[in-house]
Amino acid sequence: MSNETIIPSTPREGPAAPQCLHAREETAAPPGVTITREKTALGIVLVCGSYMMYSMHYATMAWMGDLFGVWQLIFIRSFVMVLGALVIKPAACREVIKSPYKWATALRALFQIACTFCFFAAAKLMPLGQVTTLYATAPLIIVVLSIPILGEKVGRASWAAVVMGMIGTVIAANPAGSLNLAPTLLAFASGLFWALTVVYTRKAATRESTQAQLLTTGLVFCLVSGLLMDWTMPASWFEIGMCAILGIEIVLAQMLFLEGYRLAPASLLAPLEYQSLVWVSILGFLMFGDVPTLQTVMGATLIVSAGLLLTLYGNRRKPAMAWIRPRRSEADRGSERGRSAACRHR
Repeated sequence: MSNETIIPSTPREGPAAPQCLHAREETAAPPGVTITREKTALGIVLVCGSYMMYSMHYATMAWMGDLFGVWQLIFIRSFVMVLGALVIKPAACREVIKSPYKWATALRALFQIACTFCFFAAAKLMPLGQVTTLYATAPLIIVVLSIPILGEKVGRASWAAVVMGMIGTVIAANPAGSLNLAPTLLAFASGLFWALTVVYTRKAATRESTQAQLLTTGLVFCLVSGLLMDWTMPASWFEIGMCAILGIEIVLAQMLFLEGYRLAPASLLAPLEYQSLVWVSILGFLMFGDVPTLQTVMGATLIVSAGLLLTLYGNRRKPAMAWIRPRRSEADRGSERGRSAACRHR
């Protein structure tokens, strides 16, 4: 149908003739939360880049683990995160102070700290492969929590990608032996806290800027890690440079992560976390000489397939938000019928 407005060729006396709009009227979505296919695809790309940067960051932390304690490394990266947020957006501090959502963002940071603590505590009590396998329940928890907390609709493609990615993670991790109760609960708790972190990231994404969230997260991490760390002075400029690289990696990872979850639903992005295992395997080979096993290659194949399934089909579902197709009132429908009737009589 034509998208033109029919205007009389000659002026008429009396009341203005009604205009006939053949195009369907569109209602603008609330700012910051419009879901489109293009934004969803961009969100997927940003989150993929985020998990790559997270993997590089944790590989760097593992390499620097012999030089500094874990809490000192967390403090250093968080301090650089605060500086990065202030450099990118100097007004971020004022925005955080005035924001009514700063406490929700701080709660998200506490969830992230709890996730980190539970993960490393479990890793001290059981093999890392088993911890990774149990932690891999996080995307499934994210999909489940996004339904009641965020009101998102979860499509079959997302569920299929979650299951496929989880199977791939189990194959790649290749867990063996029996599980002890305490570390098992810690590993599950780590996945739960990360799921809460992701869901609250999506919840705050449309209410605060990325820089404000970055600043709040960095401040909370600095406070907690500063109380728990034992400071060791860097012995050379090389170590100082590595500390700076560590901070830059986490700033890039967090910014890509926050921007990605601003653009796309949490339930859609959750299965992409499985690709972290692929990046860890690649970096382990390049940095530490670890050769991926056959199970790792098979699992990585399933993980990549899950990501492709999500990218190709996950963003084709219809939006669940009510404002995408607003319900028109009876008065609006009557007005449209009147305009159409007037056009036909003319």
